[in-house]
Amino acid sequence: MLSKTSIVIMGILTKGEKNAYDILKMIERMNMKFWLPIGATTLYETCLRLVKKGYIADTGETDSKAVYYITEKGRAELKKTICALYERVDYDSVWFCLAVLYSDVLSKKELAEEKKKRKALLDEYESGTKANKEKLMAENPPYSSICAIDRMIHIIEMEKETLKNL
Repeated sequence: MLSKTSIVIMGILTKGEKNAYDILKMIERMNMKFWLPIGATTLYETCLRLVKKGYIADTGETDSKAVYYITEKGRAELKKTICALYERVDYDSVWFCLAVLYSDVLSKKELAEEKKKRKALLDEYESGTKANKEKLMAENPPYSSICAIDRMIHIIEMEKETLKNL
């Protein structure tokens, strides 16, 4: 599976060719620094790794800066990663955010199928999480003991709302 930084770079490149500096500026405009900080060094190194893997390539149109585009191999890998992210629940909600952000790489039919899988997964996870909370509440614990459970329930609810609106 692709790294978060790779998903962002390749997702941005699905919209058109860009050099690394323009990708970095787009990340800044999207205010990603608050939920997925990506520095210049990380971005440049990731671009080089993605080129080596054949996921992105340089247009070769300019001598001064590499201008990247996503390859068919890269598009297929991005699509595979987005689908995998829809099909898992992770405590790190950034993964799902990235899946939603770049889900336009999927066809309408593929997206509908992934949303259906995600909803079933979230329903199962929500049911188990709420059952665990009920068991814990029977022991009359301090609220600090159940904060993480409440957080996960809220995340599940937000993700379900996102799926409904997507």
